[in-house]
Amino acid sequence: MPAPLFISHGAPDVLVRNTPAHRAIKALGRRPKPSAYVIVSAHWQSGAVRITASERPATIHDFHGFGEELERFVYPAPGAPELAENIRSMLAPAGIDAQLDHRRGLDHGAWVAMGLIRPQADIPVIQVSLPRDTDRASLELGSALAPLARQNIQLIGSGAITHSLADSLPMAEDGPPARFAQAFRTALRPYLQAADIDAVLTWRDLPQADRNHPTPEHFRPLLFAMAAAGDQAEDRTAACLHTSWSRSALAMDIWEFG
Repeated sequence: MPAPLFISHGAPDVLVRNTPAHRAIKALGRRPKPSAYVIVSAHWQSGAVRITASERPATIHDFHGFGEELERFVYPAPGAPELAENIRSMLAPAGIDAQLDHRRGLDHGAWVAMGLIRPQADIPVIQVSLPRDTDRASLELGSALAPLARQNIQLIGSGAITHSLADSLPMAEDGPPARFAQAFRTALRPYLQAADIDAVLTWRDLPQADRNHPTPEHFRPLLFAMAAAGDQAEDRTAACLHTSWSRSALAMDIWEFG
């Protein structure tokens, strides 16, 4: 049964740069093969939850300035319309309004990670949108989808432990970690190690939270992944599978919750 993952996906060029994070995400593909991947990415928010439901989801290039190779990259993984409908039906009893989306493709929060994890693109990938309103809505989504793991489906939250684009984009890939980003990540880490969701929900009180997350959408996939491990708090575990830095201000941590 695959444990839920949280992946800090960084900038899109992690797909083509041979960095520690590139190698760590790629290593996730050496795990036992799931029957499908279900991903919640920071780059798709909605009111009512939406679920990709096409046979062949398109590759969405929702960025610019990272080179022609990435702008032309296509990740041709199949969709899974029956699984999408199953997901929609799982959300209704939890009181989560959800709709199938037959036109929407995979954004770079999904396909950059999957391009490293499963470059063969031979396993179905479904993307579920991130609730726009509250942190707790992301937790509720994770809890509702937790049973998918028993169907050998890999649940992934794709976001960022730290995400200050204003501070990171001007920096070199191998620039030294910024102190403000280190302060936030260091304060958050014990809460994650303890798999303490209630503590993680206080993330806005951590040092430099506003600078690291001017908006919450890159943090919330972490909440989704934690909740997707199940509702029994006493049984939750957490493991940091990787940590490194990109462009000084992007912590590239990968966590597994079980």
